[in-house]
Amino acid sequence: MNKLVKRIWWIVLPTALAVLAFQLYWLRTNYIEQRDSFEQVAADALQKAYDQSVMESLEKMGQQKAERLKKKPKKLVQTTTSKITLLPAGQVSDQKIDSIASSIVQGLAGAKKTNKTGIENTTITLSQKWSDKPDSVVNQEINPRSANLDFNHFLAGILSAAQITEIDTLLIRKSLLKELKIRHILLPFSLKLLAKDTVFKDKDAGLVYKNITTPKKKMTLLLRFEKVGPMLFLKILWPVVLSFLLVLLITGCIWLLWRIIVRQKKLEVMKNDFISNISHELKTPLSILSATNEALLKFGGIQDREKTERYLLLEQAELRKLQGLVENIMTLTRMEHREDELIGRQEKTDVKALLDQVLSRFSELSGLELHTRFLVENAHLNTYPAGLKIILSNLIDNAIKYTPGIQKEVFIQIEERTGDFVFSVRDQGIGIDKAYLPFIFDKFYRVPQGNVHEVKGYGLGLSYVKTIVGKLGGDIQAESTVNRGTTFTFQLKKS
Repeated sequence: MNKLVKRIWWIVLPTALAVLAFQLYWLRTNYIEQRDSFEQVAADALQKAYDQSVMESLEKMGQQKAERLKKKPKKLVQTTTSKITLLPAGQVSDQKIDSIASSIVQGLAGAKKTNKTGIENTTITLSQKWSDKPDSVVNQEINPRSANLDFNHFLAGILSAAQITEIDTLLIRKSLLKELKIRHILLPFSLKLLAKDTVFKDKDAGLVYKNITTPKKKMTLLLRFEKVGPMLFLKILWPVVLSFLLVLLITGCIWLLWRIIVRQKKLEVMKNDFISNISHELKTPLSILSATNEALLKFGGIQDREKTERYLLLEQAELRKLQGLVENIMTLTRMEHREDELIGRQEKTDVKALLDQVLSRFSELSGLELHTRFLVENAHLNTYPAGLKIILSNLIDNAIKYTPGIQKEVFIQIEERTGDFVFSVRDQGIGIDKAYLPFIFDKFYRVPQGNVHEVKGYGLGLSYVKTIVGKLGGDIQAESTVNRGTTFTFQLKKS
């Protein structure tokens, strides 16, 4: 049994640990995926907000320039061309930057007045002029719509690289709030502009940044969200719940398996005790019968009438013991398969007369005093008399067996309560420890008393009693104090 238990645990525990490890890995992977998805969406919102802020700053510059020059922008056709000359770094004069801004703003204003999609139809001509070849100019026309480009992002990148506009965090925050709302991100955040190019390798969840490079310096736009952890946890709540339920299921299965193993070990111990006890009970009478029979046949005992009669009476007593043992085993079989035959038929029974019949079985025992107390007005009970006799006989027999000494007292009481007859059998014997009380009604169970049981038995009597009480529709309890005695109480319905 121990080897089998070890094999079971060697299979169960690694399997359970592997499942738990997989669940943790799966939850961690889901969390990382949700975090990366959130950061990607937030980064896209930050980029959009930055591009929008650059365009708004550029538009304000154009309006200010228009007011200074007091000139109205010309209306453009549906397709507008803006020409930007990109010079090598260090050769972009303020006048040239002002000219670039003016041409871009005029193109945007004209596109807005033309139609709503005019910005997408604006064609930008890039002229690259090399300092070592003054006469070499390369022109390239780009239409953002045909090139599948985000116009704002494309233009903001050019303006940021040329440092035509200043970065305004207030405008970025205003645009960022709109972009986050569109993406259903309503977490509080902080926005900072760091005056250096920063790369975060081991960044926390909820940290998003954008590096901005200009001809003069490099900066980092830092966006940090608060309470990202709880939000991500809510997104993976169902996987967490399912994993938790699976862990509970695995734990429950392991606990149930442990209970089954413990119960099987207890049953094995009780089975071995039962076999040991019944073997002893069989061996003793068989040895006595064999000895008396041999004495009568081989040693002339049969010629001595007095000795022969004594031996035959001894054999008769031992045969009765064997007969009782066989009856107990047969009763166990009937209890398991034909309980209704064991308890007989239900009928109106005189409880007082039935109790007298049971007590008459023990009246001839020397040193025994049976005290009865009958507190019932109407002694008739609609029950199974055969089953009730078995219950009372077993309880009184146990009370006698487990009361040491020559003089023994057993107290039997029957009282009537609301709707019930209550029977109690009390002794003044060795008692039962409270740790063993929950198990005394189990089949084959005997209260441990070391390696020697002074009282012989098979652990079947109380199991019979509990089963029959249940068949009669009642319930039984036991109260006991070590070295002071035990009281068994059961109640049966009147009808």
